[in-house]
Amino acid sequence: MTSARIPRTRSAGRPWATLLLLAAFPSSPALADEELSGSALALQMGCYNCHGKHPRHDAPTMAQLAEDAAKHRGESGAAAKEAQELRRGEPFRRIVAHEQLSAETAEKLMQWIIDGAKPTGNP
Repeated sequence: MTSARIPRTRSAGRPWATLLLLAAFPSSPALADEELSGSALALQMGCYNCHGKHPRHDAPTMAQLAEDAAKHRGESGAAAKEAQELRRGEPFRRIVAHEQLSAETAEKLMQWIIDGAKPTGNP
């Protein structure tokens, strides 16, 4: 009976290297959404695909959305209420991208829009 030798990898003796890699690259997109806000969150969620400088399918731009939502500035609970309507598809037709947003993400996005949807960078 011969014993097979198992090749040793570089990281076999260094479990900390694996932990560093796991910490550097979080695998959960939900964690990334929680950390992002404003235009960075809108970019991450793909909002600018339809609501960018060149809107798709008669979608309003972010500036138009912010102008319409300005009436809710200072209103308590407005972002949560608007987020709920956004996810249900009201007053819009059924939009799958809106329905797939988590309640928390939708509320963050709606608060940003209510606050004026100020872009950062060049989305």
